[in-house]
Amino acid sequence: MQLTRTAKFASLSAVTLAALLAQSPAPQKDPADSGLLIKSTTRLIQVNVVVHDHKGQPVKDLKKEDFKVFDNGKPQKISVFSMDSSSVLPQAKPLPQNVFTNKLAAKGGVPTSTTVILLDAKNTQYKDQAWSRRQVVKYLATLKPEDRIAIYSLGRGLTVLHDFTTDSSSLLAKLDKFKGANLPETAASEGTSFDFDPSVLDFSQWMGNQGSTGAEADFFMQDRVIGTLRAIQFIANHMAELPGRKNLIWVSGGFPLSIGFESVQAMHDPSRTQRQFGPELDETIRALNNANVAIYPVDSRGLVVDSRFSAEHQKVDLKPSLSMGPTVENQMTMSELANRTGGHAYMNTNDLTKAIHDAVADSAVSYTIGYYPENEKFDGKFHKLDIKTPEYHGMNLRYRKGYFDQAESPQDENRRHIELRDAVYSPLDSSAVGIIVQFDKTDPKHPGDLNLYMRVDPTAIGITPVADRSNAVVDVIFNLRDGKGHQYKSESDTISLSLKPDSYKKLMQTGMIYHRFVPRVQGATELRVVVRDASSGATGSVTVPLRDVKL
Repeated sequence: MQLTRTAKFASLSAVTLAALLAQSPAPQKDPADSGLLIKSTTRLIQVNVVVHDHKGQPVKDLKKEDFKVFDNGKPQKISVFSMDSSSVLPQAKPLPQNVFTNKLAAKGGVPTSTTVILLDAKNTQYKDQAWSRRQVVKYLATLKPEDRIAIYSLGRGLTVLHDFTTDSSSLLAKLDKFKGANLPETAASEGTSFDFDPSVLDFSQWMGNQGSTGAEADFFMQDRVIGTLRAIQFIANHMAELPGRKNLIWVSGGFPLSIGFESVQAMHDPSRTQRQFGPELDETIRALNNANVAIYPVDSRGLVVDSRFSAEHQKVDLKPSLSMGPTVENQMTMSELANRTGGHAYMNTNDLTKAIHDAVADSAVSYTIGYYPENEKFDGKFHKLDIKTPEYHGMNLRYRKGYFDQAESPQDENRRHIELRDAVYSPLDSSAVGIIVQFDKTDPKHPGDLNLYMRVDPTAIGITPVADRSNAVVDVIFNLRDGKGHQYKSESDTISLSLKPDSYKKLMQTGMIYHRFVPRVQGATELRVVVRDASSGATGSVTVPLRDVKL
């Protein structure tokens, strides 16, 4: 990506600044009291908790003092507490003309709890896709007015079939058009190549070929696993800014967390790949937990049995094998994702409709609990979380089981490139960093350029105090493309901030205001603006349809 230095901070007119700030929360008098103060020595750990009574009904009237939080067995002081229900935020005023944002709350009418149903054709046999789709259709017929459901599909790419709505008829129409993809057995070698060719933005680059040898199978399986985990991260980043409980119902045949260990022969075959996907899984779980998203895997195969007992075999092979088989391995992956994000895995059931219904019902009432861990060491070790309601007996609490105590230190150049690239190519806007973009009238000195102002939410920027300064680094990308994903032009900038106390105070009040002239390019119909905080890797992006820019 081309690096330019034409961007600058601007002395904004009162009208421009007022328009940008009007779409943002009013600044607090004391950021420390509001929980908005960005700290470099500690961080806020937030956990979403679902509480059911002994009858399985959600408990709606618990208070902050009813909960006790333990981090590795040590009691913690609860600093943030809220009860979230499946209500809808008040409708906000319409955005002014030429103003665009990834802050969903600013658009108004968004729910305080949301559910995404991900139909995973990438990891599901065709016969199971058809059956699971019928089960989803059956569920949609039961939608209640308070349910906010979106449906995405994962196959040749990640596709939004329908975003958050309660209009089940509209959802059903979208689902009827979705036919899935004819995929081979999940234990075999179907996959995708997560290839971001800088000359092509088409997300269909994910799709690979079927391997005919063990080595080819390993290659495509590796791409399929990594591609699926990255897609889940895209969804988590997209939902990050939404308030309250967020559920991701993953309807899939699943995938293993290791390849090349299924037999002694495979392990001694130099052409085979032996690897585990633990680091990629950890990264995905961090993205889900940071966005407060619980994942609910639903095994699209329904009731399954060990393949050794299939009627296709003349006799049953009871000899122990090195591998547990694709069924068990895939379900272990599902259980791992669910347990570590506070969700629940539904396996070995033919009633997918009830499984989806129960997963959605988990968002009816939930509690968000936050605390600042004492004496944080950033040693990378796992911290076990325990949350209890001592005064209430017979309660069933569901929440993520812990977190890795990792410092949000600057990442290496390769990681930076991957995160920026993913933010550009993702089919979903990321909301982990709030962005408001406004287009002003054309500047006579730049007659062919878009006159763009941007406000970046300061609470999403990692600030590091050094002596009497507050330092931060932010990456910005402007990508022009058409509706089919073809890239026309991409420009980037890296902004280094070194703020004195007065400047830091102003930043917290007004946000980071950034000005740039973006050249128009014939054929480009969209502008994607990406912002990345270098300290944490958090990204925000907003896609602007250029036809909606009226100058």
